[in-house]
Amino acid sequence: MSQAQQMVKHSTIYAVGNISRQLVGFIMLPIYTHYLTPADYGVIGLLVFLVSLFEVVLGGHMFQAVPKFYHQEETKLLKNSVVSTALLVTSFFSGVASILMASFSEPLAEVVFGKEEYSIYIIIFSALIVTHALEQYGLTYLRIVKKPWTYFNFNMIKLGLQLGLNILTIVVLDWGLMGLALSSLISSVIIALALLIYTVYKTGFLVRRSVALYILKFSWPLWISGLIGLYIGSSNRYFIRIFSSLDEVGLFELAAKFGSIVSVLIWLPFSQYWQTERFEIAKLKNPYPDYSMAFRMITALLVVAGIGVSIFSSVIINIMSAEPFHTAAKAVPYLVIAGIFQCLTIFNNFSFMLTDRTLEVTKNNAVTAIAISVFYFILIPFYGFVGASVAFALGSIVQYVYALYNGNKLYPLKIRQAPLVMSVLVLLASTLLDQTITTSEFTIKVIIEKSGIFLVASTAIAFYLSTQSERKGLRALITKTLGK
Repeated sequence: MSQAQQMVKHSTIYAVGNISRQLVGFIMLPIYTHYLTPADYGVIGLLVFLVSLFEVVLGGHMFQAVPKFYHQEETKLLKNSVVSTALLVTSFFSGVASILMASFSEPLAEVVFGKEEYSIYIIIFSALIVTHALEQYGLTYLRIVKKPWTYFNFNMIKLGLQLGLNILTIVVLDWGLMGLALSSLISSVIIALALLIYTVYKTGFLVRRSVALYILKFSWPLWISGLIGLYIGSSNRYFIRIFSSLDEVGLFELAAKFGSIVSVLIWLPFSQYWQTERFEIAKLKNPYPDYSMAFRMITALLVVAGIGVSIFSSVIINIMSAEPFHTAAKAVPYLVIAGIFQCLTIFNNFSFMLTDRTLEVTKNNAVTAIAISVFYFILIPFYGFVGASVAFALGSIVQYVYALYNGNKLYPLKIRQAPLVMSVLVLLASTLLDQTITTSEFTIKVIIEKSGIFLVASTAIAFYLSTQSERKGLRALITKTLGK
């Protein structure tokens, strides 16, 4: 099986697994928006931000280091020791973070929400710091050993658990926000324990002090970078709450759910394959064709999916949510653009990973944080959650340009950028055309108009991001298939 074929096969299975993990939020969207208020939805967004903050500051997550050091070892025993050592270290730090978050729940509630009554939710969500860490390590191990179907099965089990518990606690028991919090915790605990047992059963529990030190040395800049990255990606919720209201946080949270579709459906499954394989490709005598092929493929998929989300999200939001949530669609196109550039920034960060210059990632995020703060302070007070979305997009573009420029100094990936620029321009043009000539009504006429714009734009993307030989091969394949 060729590199491209294996990439597509494994990424597809990971995509379905990731879709199942994120599917609950979309399946339950009509229920969430009818049983919860925009303010409740905003509370969930801020809780997720708070958990992520403690995970980054004290969680000690080293997911990016595990594949690197795993592939450096020669024997299975030593490879497995990398997984178990990282798991133990992260579990310790995550436990500390969880205890601290729960202990300071009341002052945190006052600072984050402006009300101490939300402290109980902080206590419940603090446990997710530990369960998320265990989940991520188990799933990372499955990707490293190339067990995509096992990965898929665990995700499907969690999907069933979350759906069942959400319906029970929110619809049947009518517990509202508390029901959502408890169902999230229970499903995460069950899956985390199952993955922990599976991983330890397969790897054993050999802990090596030298491995722990190597991983910590490699990861500490990423630790700081993750904190800054969290500020870049999630602090907008807090700024919106300060400059506007919890209702606007809820609208932003809903828009962000649609904006994240591109990264969830396209980037995450690809990265879960690419994260481990890119180090193997780097060993080749001439790895640059593989880098170029991977970049063009993932960029094309990201932009095409982004066009679809930007065009159709308004109709879907109007159908699936209550009327107070409909204006959330205004922010979706900007969040889609932000997501695309964030994903491609991670792709270019490989130059820093390969050369052990992870501190450069931290520098990049620091520059981006400064830039995006300026954008937040300028735009949010005047344009609310839509201004936050525009600021996020501008900051993500700054982040991408910085990573590309400095990464090429250390280990150039030799990837042309003109096709990316043209593709983003096509995305912007198609979104503007859609907003000019169509509406958000769910009618056959509107769907046909939107589909026409999408097909034309997608064809242009496929042309810009493929080589002449690739287009020729695709035509031959289509001709052969039609002939049969």
